[in-house]
Amino acid sequence: MAHGIEEEHVEILSMNGNNKMRVKNFIWSVDEWPTLKHDDFGDVEDDIPVISLNNRGIRDNDDQQLYDNRCQVMVKASENWGFFKLVDHGVPSEIVDNYTTRLHELFDLPMEQKLKGGKTSSLPLGYYASNPEYGQNLPWAEVLQLLQSPEMVVEFTKKVYGDQYHTFSNAMIEYMKEMDKLGMIIMEMLAHGLGLEDEYFFCKNFEEKEATYFRISRYPPCPLPEKIVGIGIHSDPQTLTILHQDQVGGLQVLKDDKQWVGVRPLPNSFVINIGDTLEAWTNGRLKSVIHRAVVNKEKQRLSIAYFMSPTSNATIECPPQLIDPISNPRKYVAFTWAELRHLLLTTRRVRGKAVALNKFLISN
Repeated sequence: MAHGIEEEHVEILSMNGNNKMRVKNFIWSVDEWPTLKHDDFGDVEDDIPVISLNNRGIRDNDDQQLYDNRCQVMVKASENWGFFKLVDHGVPSEIVDNYTTRLHELFDLPMEQKLKGGKTSSLPLGYYASNPEYGQNLPWAEVLQLLQSPEMVVEFTKKVYGDQYHTFSNAMIEYMKEMDKLGMIIMEMLAHGLGLEDEYFFCKNFEEKEATYFRISRYPPCPLPEKIVGIGIHSDPQTLTILHQDQVGGLQVLKDDKQWVGVRPLPNSFVINIGDTLEAWTNGRLKSVIHRAVVNKEKQRLSIAYFMSPTSNATIECPPQLIDPISNPRKYVAFTWAELRHLLLTTRRVRGKAVALNKFLISN
C-alpha cells in the first residue's frame, strides 16, 4: 500500500504539466522524518510563551513599570525559547482576514496562471510550487516570495491578474505596512528590555527594505506526512520573523536543542521568533532556535512569514553593555548584513542553523 501511495502523481505541486511529480519525489531523508504529528501539542506550560501588547497602547500608559515588565518578559521569552506568541497586537483583524482570503484565491488559481508570476530575471522572487532549487528533500508546499516593496507586489500581481490586480495588491500592501509597524515595536521593546536605548536596533538600520521579504507557504494535504516535510529543520538567518499561521497546526520548535514542541495555534495572534542576525547582535543572549513545519493528511495549512532584515550596510556588532569579558566575552566580529547575505547566497543549505554566521565567530 505504501508503495502505491509513493507512485501517486502530485498534481498541485507539478509546475510542468508533462513532468508530473510523484509522492516519492518528496520523501525526505530519514533523519528529517517528523517525530511529532502536526497536532501533537503538549500542555499549555510546555508551549511557547504568550505576550500581550495591550493593543499597542503600552507606551500611552502612564505606568512605566508595566511597560518595563512587558519588555523584560519579551526578552526572557527570547532568551529561553527564541519564540513567543503575540496577542492584543493592534493589527486590525479585517486586514489579516482580507489578505488571507486573497492568498487562498491566488493559490486556488490554475497552475498556468500562477506561473505567470513565477521567478524570472526581472522578478527574482515570485511564485513556485515546492522549490526547484532543492536537489532533494523537496518542501511539500506552494510558495510565494516577495520583497516588502509595493512596486514588486504590483508587478507580480499584474502578471497574474492583469488589469484586475488591485484586489490582491491592495490587500498585501495593507498587510505589509502593518508588519513594518509591528516589527519596529517589537525591536524597540527588545532593546528596552535589554537595557539599551529604545532605538538602538532600528535607528537607521531598517530605513530601507531591500532585504525584508514575505514568504507565504500553503501546504496541501499530504498522503505520506510521516516521511514528508513542509519546511525542514532550520533557523531563520534574518533579524526577526513575524509569522501569521492559521488554525491548522504544523509549526514545531526545538526546545533546548533536544525536544521538539508543537506550537498550538492561537486565534488572532502572531508567532515571533529571533533570527540568527539578532542572536549575533546580542552576543547570543537572544536565541535563534531551530524549527520546522510538518504536514498532515486531512487539511491544508497557510502560513505568512515576514522576515525582517536590516539595510545592507547596517553593522551587526554587539553593544558593550551586553559584553562581559569573563562570563560573556564577545563571540562575533562586526559584520554587515550585506556580508552575511552574500555568504547565505553562496553557502549550501545544511540541516539546522546556517553555517554562514559561523564565519564571523571569534575563536577563543
